[in-house]
Amino acid sequence: MFPGTILRAAPVIAAVTLGCNDDSGGTECSCEDPTVKIEVPADRAPDALGVTLSGRGCATATAQCTQPVGTGCAEYTFEGTAVGDCVVELMFAAGPADFQEQVSFIGYPCCPGFYVSPPTAAPIDVPDVSDDAGGAG
Repeated sequence: MFPGTILRAAPVIAAVTLGCNDDSGGTECSCEDPTVKIEVPADRAPDALGVTLSGRGCATATAQCTQPVGTGCAEYTFEGTAVGDCVVELMFAAGPADFQEQVSFIGYPCCPGFYVSPPTAAPIDVPDVSDDAGGAG
């Protein structure tokens, strides 16, 4: 057996424990919704123009506005499309610089889809104007 095989198997075992339960001799999955929400504060939502997603974890994903506010948006949603990192960039028509955040996606053997890791990285909260330290730009 190759030492690399043992090291690579360890994360899979941990992932199974997080996503699956084995109470009665069979595997029972407890799968959460893999949808990622991007929450835009009220003071910035009217100026939100759109979201660009890039990276291996979201290469074919598209963010959808699920809570329109005038010509802007208060909430966008998307799902990861592969294991890996995803750069989320939200563009604004006015105000402070655009917002950028990187998240990572993982998969669980018994759950469909890809999930943000760590789970506390979602939802993605865009800072309001008073909390924005310049963002990315």
